Amino acid sequence: MKLIRAAEILIDKIKRDYKEEVAVVVMMGSHLYGETHRLSDLDMYFVVNTPRGYELGRTFIIDGIGFDFWPISWDRMERIANHDERITAIITEGQILYYGSEADLARFNALKDKALDASDIRKFLGKAENVLNNAYKPYFELEKCDDLTASRKKAINIVFSVTNAIALLNRDTVKRGRGKLKGELLAMPLVPYNFEKYYDVLFQSAQVSEIKVAMKALLEETSNLIKRTRSDYDATRPEDVKEKLTGFYEELINFYNKITHGIEIKDYVTVFYAANEIVLELEDAFSGTGVSLEALPDIISSFDPNRMEAYGNIVATHQRALEALLSNLGIEISVFKDFEELSLVVGGL
Repeated sequence: MKLIRAAEILIDKIKRDYKEEVAVVVMMGSHLYGETHRLSDLDMYFVVNTPRGYELGRTFIIDGIGFDFWPISWDRMERIANHDERITAIITEGQILYYGSEADLARFNALKDKALDASDIRKFLGKAENVLNNAYKPYFELEKCDDLTASRKKAINIVFSVTNAIALLNRDTVKRGRGKLKGELLAMPLVPYNFEKYYDVLFQSAQVSEIKVAMKALLEETSNLIKRTRSDYDATRPEDVKEKLTGFYEELINFYNKITHGIEIKDYVTVFYAANEIVLELEDAFSGTGVSLEALPDIISSFDPNRMEAYGNIVATHQRALEALLSNLGIEISVFKDFEELSLVVGGL
């Protein structure tokens, strides 16, 4: 059966009745790689220009083969091109079967160029870290499992996030998936230690304990690889400190104020939350700058609800030390004497 006939019929319908509504029709999957078999389906999606275009979306079966002709918005295409979803390959690898206008074609190709742009290493490192974080919830749930079926379900979700994180770390996207996924990832330059071993356990072991050990190791090795890659990159390409930290302290000061007020009213819960927020914000802001924060006091371990006055002094020392550090880096803190001075400055802009 020539499955492409389904695409031809749908495209004829677009040309007749939906020319203004549909921008492009794209084919993906095994047909692009010449790897079809007698039960292969035809993967297609179309991008809509108007809400009416969604009417064309449909699923159907012919000779036992399922077809999914699914609509997608330009907004979602933007997110996919930005690697915010795992399926970026539908743009980078897809073959256009139809386009409504030259403008539609140009818009799609612009998104393809964006999706293929792997120049921003920091962006991909951040996305890899965020995606890997999605694996910790199913891992926590896996640790509570005793049933093999439930364990395998949680583990496959872990693998789903880990493999996406690995692809992003390599500034690439998962193209084939399923049976070819392992080989695709092993061909990438950056792969976690013993990835193949831990990956195979999920599909070969019937022991819940073995699956748990393998998934934990897979998460740890992937996390370590991301950290090493970030460290190596930061060592060679530190971020511009002034550009990254300008305006940072002006927002952070409110957390110091929360601590001061919390101590005054004996709200020690808020005090500790605020201290933790300061530390997290600092770690994030100074990451990749090459600037050490070791000179700042440890306001987490020194927290003691029974010695709040002393703790307040430690936090005040921390604040002064941060101000001095920023000053040494040439970062000016924007401070106005009063509202009148603000008015004068803003009025002169």
